[in-house]
Amino acid sequence: MNITMSLDDELIAAAKSLAARRGTSVSALVRAALENEVAVDRQAAASGSSGVLQTLTDYSTGKLPRSVALMELGLDDYGSLLRLLNAAGIPHPVVPIAVRKDMAQKMVATIAQLK
Repeated sequence: MNITMSLDDELIAAAKSLAARRGTSVSALVRAALENEVAVDRQAAASGSSGVLQTLTDYSTGKLPRSVALMELGLDDYGSLLRLLNAAGIPHPVVPIAVRKDMAQKMVATIAQLK
């Protein structure tokens, strides 16, 4: 089926460039994006929205690791998890600054040991 859409010129130019880099077409990019969105929506509906929201909230607040959230939601990829978070208006999880600093210090120490 063919459809007509109105899209911003800059978006179309960026999509054409992306499609060329990937060796595909803008139509294929749009088709894949729509198929993914529909699949995510169907998964959310099949899982029952309250269970989905609880899992998303638990993941967002750090109570669930990514792998468990993906499994509980029946998702195969992180992008789908992020889209569900966006659709629900739930913020993406962020590693606290203290933990990031500790990780950076450990990484520097590990690199120093390799020298």
